Amino acid sequence: MVESSKRIVVVGGRSRRPWALQSKDRILEAATAEIAAVGFERAKISAIAKRADMAPGSVYTWFENKEDLFRAALQAALKEQILSNQVALADVDTKENWIFQIAALVPRNHEDKSSTAAQVLLIESYYAAWRDKKARKKLLPNINAHLAMYTEIITEAQAGGHISKEINPEALALILLALPTGLSVLNLAGVPRVNDFSWTAIISRIVSSLKK
Repeated sequence: MVESSKRIVVVGGRSRRPWALQSKDRILEAATAEIAAVGFERAKISAIAKRADMAPGSVYTWFENKEDLFRAALQAALKEQILSNQVALADVDTKENWIFQIAALVPRNHEDKSSTAAQVLLIESYYAAWRDKKARKKLLPNINAHLAMYTEIITEAQAGGHISKEINPEALALILLALPTGLSVLNLAGVPRVNDFSWTAIISRIVSSLKK
C-alpha cells in the first residue's frame, strides 16, 4: 500500500481515498460474521452487504467474488489471531521457543472465551476447498501458506538443534496443523474444551521425543 501526497491510497493497483479503507474493514467484519453464522456455501454477498450496512455493489468494488472475499476475511482473521496469540505467549518463559511459535499459529488461545473468527473461517475454508473445486483454487494457496508457517518454524528449529534432522519437516508440520484443526472441529461441534494447562505434560513429552 502506497500513499501519495494527494491523500490517495493505492491498494491492489487501484487508487482509493483513505476513508474508503474503513469500508473494506466493515465488509471483512461482516463477511466473517455471516460465514460464521451460516457457513461459506450459504453465505450471500447481499447478506454480507446488509450486515455491513452497505449496497452489494460496494462489496464488488473491493472483491471479485465470494471466494475472493472469503480468502481476504480468512487472511485478516488469521493475522489478527496470530497477533493475539503472540501477545498471550509473550510472557511465557520457555527454552523450547519453537513450540510456542507453533502455538502462536493456533486459531485460538487460552485467553479466548469462545470460538474465534480464525477458528471458524479455517474450518470453513477446509470444507469449502473439499466441496467446491472453484473455491479450492482460490482457498488452497491460503491453506498452504498457513501450513508453510509451520514448516518454516520446524525447519528453523532443526537448524538450531531442537528437532532431529531425521524428521521430515513437512510431515511434522501436517501433524502439528492437524491437531488444532481437529480440536477446532470437535470444539465447534460442541465437545467441551479441555483446560489448556492440561496439555503441558503432553506437549513436553512430544517436544522431548523430537530432539536428537
